[in-house]
Amino acid sequence: MTIKDTYNYIKKNLKEVFEDDNSVKEIVRFLFLKLYDIPLSKILSCQEEEMLDFSLDELDKILNRIKKSEPLEYIFNSAQFLDLELFTESSVLIPRPETEELAIMVSKQISDGFNCLDIGVGSGCISIYCALKNPNAIFFGCDISEKAVKTARKNIEKYNVKNLKLFLTDIFTFETDKQFDIIVSNPPYVKESEKLFMQKNVLDYEPFTALFVPDDNPLKFYKRITEFAETHLKLGGKIFFEINESLSLGTMQILKNHGFKSIESKNDLFGKPRFVIGEK
Repeated sequence: MTIKDTYNYIKKNLKEVFEDDNSVKEIVRFLFLKLYDIPLSKILSCQEEEMLDFSLDELDKILNRIKKSEPLEYIFNSAQFLDLELFTESSVLIPRPETEELAIMVSKQISDGFNCLDIGVGSGCISIYCALKNPNAIFFGCDISEKAVKTARKNIEKYNVKNLKLFLTDIFTFETDKQFDIIVSNPPYVKESEKLFMQKNVLDYEPFTALFVPDDNPLKFYKRITEFAETHLKLGGKIFFEINESLSLGTMQILKNHGFKSIESKNDLFGKPRFVIGEK
């Protein structure tokens, strides 16, 4: 096939399931860069007879996965997070823009020699970004999922992060004698009733246990992590949460109940209350 024939072939396949032209164009652009290292500008300006050497069978396999709503980040095992390209697979959440905001926020509060803990490390996005920006601080990342820890470890190896250690644990039973200057967590916070409003690509492919909490106890992780922080955060240390936009007041109250001060809620770039911060 020529480049333009391939472009039209992909576009036609995607239009069978995507009504939005902008979404189709963005996926086409992504596929040409990932599969053929060809930018959109070259596709649009190429000569009609320019050929493309590729396997139609392989392309069809990828298109079929896309048409089933599988996220591109899982198909290509790659997700962009700020200036990092992270390995991702279906045992970890795909990093969101609001988590990028959280990572930047936390990184700016870290000083040399700080001990920092990321609870629910997932792909490692927050810890790795902060560790690379603060090479003279010490970072620890934990997760209940063995597969998530393995995924994060791949990303640590990729970026040769020397100041970040991972361990497997359940925060509900976790104990340590370490004291921390910073604790950050983006725990599960989507209420099960909110599944009705979520996209198929999230519900069918992203890990359920990393997303959802029961409607009758949606703050369970925040309560437990705050209890842990009460005894493991140094005086003057800070805790950072990413939260469900509907649970801002409840999360702040938990911190208040456990003696934290300077408690504040911050909005994300979309104007939604997405972060809660407290000081020991």
